[in-house]
Amino acid sequence: MSPPLGRRPDDAARAAEFLKRLGNPGRMAIVARLREGEMTVAEMETELGLRQPSLSQQLADLRAGGIVEARREAKSVRYRLTDDRAKKVVDLCDLLFGPAPGRSATGAGQDTGAPPTARASIGAAVFARVGASLPPRTDDAAGA
Repeated sequence: MSPPLGRRPDDAARAAEFLKRLGNPGRMAIVARLREGEMTVAEMETELGLRQPSLSQQLADLRAGGIVEARREAKSVRYRLTDDRAKKVVDLCDLLFGPAPGRSATGAGQDTGAPPTARASIGAAVFARVGASLPPRTDDAAGA
């Protein structure tokens, strides 16, 4: 068993940098929507309510992080999600912060009514499932 993330500074730094890429409401919305399939910039503008300059900036940041990929199709550019870790992070955020019975759409209020220990177990199970499905590491820190 490998040591926890907190004991591997390089891994913690890489994880923090990855989460920073997703740590913007616009980028999070883009990734959340791209889980469903490819979209053009015009479609994202309409569906997500983001203005083109902001949308372009957010997409450029996601492209720089290798999270999304663009391909030209006639006169438009289609974007798709390329990093499965981003999908898993957004899936987890949906579980933790998305609308649920007994919770408002903003995430405020009580959760589903399950006891706190049950909610903690669910969260731990989700993290375990995400961690178990990550691809094996290939960098130099893998053996550390």
